[in-house]
Parts: sequence; C-alpha cells; structure tokens
Amino acid sequence: MVGFINRKNELHILEDIYKSNSSSLVVIYGHRRVGKTELSREFIKGKKAVYFFIEIKPESLIFKDLEESLGEIFKVKPRIDSWDDFFDLLFEQKEKLIVVFDEFQNLNKVNPGIFSKFQKYWDLNHNKSQHMFLIIGSYVGMIKKIFKDTREPLFGRATMLFNLKSFSFFDSYAFLKAFFDLEIEDASKFYFIFGGVPKYLLLAGQMGTRDPVKTFKKLFIDTKILAEEGKNILTLEFGSEHRSYFSILEAISSGNVTPKEISDYTGLQPGAVSKYLHELVNNYEIVIGEKPVIMSRARDTRYFLVDNFFNFWFRFIYRNSRLLEINPEKAFESIMKDINSYFGKAFEKLAAEFLIEMNRKGQFEFMDIGRWWHRTEEIDIITLNREKKEISFFECEWSSLDTKEAEVILAELKRKAALVRWHNANRKERYGIIAKGIKDKEKLISMGYLVFDLGDFKGYEEE
Repeated sequence: MVGFINRKNELHILEDIYKSNSSSLVVIYGHRRVGKTELSREFIKGKKAVYFFIEIKPESLIFKDLEESLGEIFKVKPRIDSWDDFFDLLFEQKEKLIVVFDEFQNLNKVNPGIFSKFQKYWDLNHNKSQHMFLIIGSYVGMIKKIFKDTREPLFGRATMLFNLKSFSFFDSYAFLKAFFDLEIEDASKFYFIFGGVPKYLLLAGQMGTRDPVKTFKKLFIDTKILAEEGKNILTLEFGSEHRSYFSILEAISSGNVTPKEISDYTGLQPGAVSKYLHELVNNYEIVIGEKPVIMSRARDTRYFLVDNFFNFWFRFIYRNSRLLEINPEKAFESIMKDINSYFGKAFEKLAAEFLIEMNRKGQFEFMDIGRWWHRTEEIDIITLNREKKEISFFECEWSSLDTKEAEVILAELKRKAALVRWHNANRKERYGIIAKGIKDKEKLISMGYLVFDLGDFKGYEEE
C-alpha cells in the first residue's frame, strides 16, 4: 500500500492560504493523472470541506449531487433548484468552509453562464466570507482561459493559480521503492518511460516488475492499458485541431526541434507551425521553447516536450501505432532498437535535475543552467554563476566509461568550451562529465574535473 507521496510544498502553500481570515479562490491545474484530486483530498482531511466532482450531465442531476454533498456537511439536506440557491446557501454559512470543484471546466458544457454567476456571487460576498474555493482542472488551455483571459468573467478573481507538475526523478524513485528494491539505473529507465506521473508510476508498481522494459511492454503492448493514454488525454485538450498538434509533437519527439525541421517533417506551413508551437508552449504547457543558455538569438530557439511520458509516447507509441496493431512483436523489436538513443537524450534532462538538486542543497553553486549550441556545436549542460564569473561545462553519457574514454570526452568538451563567448578573459572554468557509470572516478576528480555517475544520484530521494 502506497500512501500520499511528497507534495509537501504544495500542501504548505495551501495551508498558509487556508489559515488566512479572508476568503480565497485557489486554482490547481495540470494534465490528467498528476495527482490534483489526491492533493485536494489530502489537504481537506480533518477540515470542514465539501467536494464536488463536476460531470457533464443535466443541471438538475448536478443539483441533486450538490444537495447530497452539502447535506453531509450541514446535517440537513438542502433544496437546490438553481445556482442562485447553491451560492446563497454557501455564503450564508459563517463557519469557514472549503469548497472543492473538481474538473471545474466541465461547468462550461453544463451551463455556459455559470462562470458569470460565480463571478457575481464572488464579487458580492468574498470580502465578508472566509470560505476557501479550491478549483481543480485538467484541461490546461481551458482553465488558463477561464482565469487568465481578460474577456472572461473570472479573470483576476483567483487568489493563486498553480500548475501541479509531475514528480521529479527523485520523488519518482522514492515512490517506486515502495514496490520494488530498485537499482538507480532501472529507476532512471522507469522515469524516462513513465515520467513522474503518479498514476503511471502506480500502475507500473502494481502491475509491473522491477524491470522497466518488461513493465513497459506489459502496460503499452500486452495489456494496452497505456497504449491510448496520450491520445485520450490530448485529443480532448486540443479539440478539432488535435491531428496537427499531434504531428508537431511527434516531430519534436523524433528529434526535429527547430521550426524548419518541424515544418519539413510534418508538411505544415511555417506560419501554421509557429501558431501551433505558440499554443503548445504558452497555453497547453506541453512544449518548452529553449534558447542557448548564453550567446542566444531569437532564431536559435529549439523546442522540446516537457514531460517524459508524452515524449516517449509520441516517439514510440503514436509513431508506431499502425505497426502495434498489425504486429505488436515487430513493433516492440523496432522500439528496442531505438530506445537506448532515447534514454541517452532523456538522461541529459535527468543530469540537469541532479545538478539542480545539488544546487538546492548547497553542494554545487550556480545561478543559471541550460544547454548550449551554436551552428553545429553543442554542449549538453552549462552552469553559470554570473556574480563570480564561474562557468562549468558538462557532457552527459548514457553509458559506462573507463578513464580513457572519459578523458577523450573531456578533451573534446574543452575544445567546444573555447567557442563559448562569456567573460573569456577572466572567467573561472570547470569541466565535468555525468555518465551512467565511470570507472576510477577518483582519478578524474583529483585532476580537477567534476565527475558524477548514477551512484552519486542515490540518497537524494530519501531527504
């Protein structure tokens, strides 16, 4: 049995808001399966609270649900025939109450006028109430529109909006250790495949084994439990234009990271690609646009999927969907031929997470971190301390290296580092390597290099 994992910071924020004597309207949004409902249920434990899950069904049936839920709190079942009845009843209550609306955006399909009604009652009553409204939404674009679009009734009413993210690698590792005695390498592979999405990690723990590839095969190919997951989540998010969005996400997951590469891969016009990328980055928060951490120009932007699960799903499942139907074993063989290359790119992101965790714990100081590229040259990770003019260069290798192999990589890294223009005359430089495994690390460390492998990642999930 796995209990509630982490989310300590989110719970702390909610507790601070709850302790206020004033009313609040807190919006928690994020893609499905990241644990928004579980977070809300954990938060309201021991508090006077009412929870509503908004289904798309006739208003009269929703009113009956509201009557039942409020009856449990008030000990007398009320009569609710309209939204005016509902809001009047809530704001008549003097004792502080938490009101949770789960899948809040569904109200728009039940009654498009409900948001104006909510705005009216909030504006009239929130200054004399202590209630906390907790709004949960899974359709990121829609929730952001409801609360951030200046043309919408509830614009500017939220006390706080925050996007509930997937677990970090270290939280994911801690979660999976409740099921398996995992080696750090296998934990990494689980993270590369399932991301830090609690629901998928739970499925992996309950139905899989400690072997991440066998677990992948079982959940995606044999049982097909997760085979349609990306499609099921994002088709509703994107609506009628989902095919164009899907083709762009497939392009990015396959390594096409510039607008031109995406246009060439998908056949979409550059203007359309630009429009869709803007939406994917700003409205849906599925893609991130990155520039080199230094020496960047506007045209240098590259695009990457934020979430490992979506990255994996589009690269291997969506792209091979027909073959997976026709010949699953052949599709699995094809995926296995390319999966190590995918792990290698995913490891770069994990390595950056590791350095950030070190930074948070005061074990490696920097103020900025990112990739760097210029023309045909690339460096996996650069960290900067602008105050001290310190710059560190890292290469990441999803392989086990001996000392000689590491020295060759570090020599090439020094060559590329000389191309990076940043306080070249008086900067302090360090060079490092992060790999799956490194033999005789101590020798390289004694030579002044920053050297880390998966063995160094252990322990962070326990703190």
